[in-house]
Amino acid sequence: MPQSVALSAWRVCGAAVTGLAHYRAGLPCQDAVAWRNTVRPILALSDGAGSAAVSERGATELVRGMSRFLMSLEDELCAWLDDASGDAKEQAGLWSCRLLAHARGLIEDLADADKRRIEDVRATLSLAVMGTMQVFWWQVGDGAIVAESAGGLQVLASSAKAKGEFANQTSFVDTAGPNDVQFGLLPSAEIHGLALMSDGGAERLVAHDGSRVAARMGTWFGELARQSLGPDRIAAAYHEPAMWERTTLDDRSIVLAARGQEFDQPP
Repeated sequence: MPQSVALSAWRVCGAAVTGLAHYRAGLPCQDAVAWRNTVRPILALSDGAGSAAVSERGATELVRGMSRFLMSLEDELCAWLDDASGDAKEQAGLWSCRLLAHARGLIEDLADADKRRIEDVRATLSLAVMGTMQVFWWQVGDGAIVAESAGGLQVLASSAKAKGEFANQTSFVDTAGPNDVQFGLLPSAEIHGLALMSDGGAERLVAHDGSRVAARMGTWFGELARQSLGPDRIAAAYHEPAMWERTTLDDRSIVLAARGQEFDQPP
């Protein structure tokens, strides 16, 4: 029988930091993050398109709206994320399409309300939902999702697929189809930490091809598990001079969850 993990075992936090390029130009941060730990942990991260007029509006709407959407459907989520006998793989596929449709609707409604083109609020989106038996992750666009298990740190989504046909392009919620979505399930008992990052947030933490993850990610997971990592500490780390060297100076964001160490003790 697979092991379960109490939803209360997870600690969550995150931060979105304005990149030096935007700071110098007097532009707002186009990344947005949201995390919730009511009933079950939910992580959301969005990176507004750099070419879009007010993409920070789209990013903020997506993380707020999608996290609320997931919270409102708790009865349905528990049926396949907390039940070992359920058909989680089939449900993950159904939910992938459902999430894309709802996210696109949020962006369309925002554009209509602001009397703008949908291209003006264009953004990527990454999500993760913790269950007692399964962890579900979902991504449209670039950025990185990193999981920590007993085997170490690994990147989940394909960076090549996230970028699409051309290296300087990515998928966005308003243009993505089902084949542009990456998603998957992980056994909750095997995962000690999970992080969603924008492409700027991942620049000094994840290799471009996803082959390596910086040891700092493991440090952050450990600190979060001990409840010694918060948004201010993440922001301070992202502002270290070494974190800007040989980068695009893009906005950087991360939202992460880690299991409290007291829950990893043997019975």
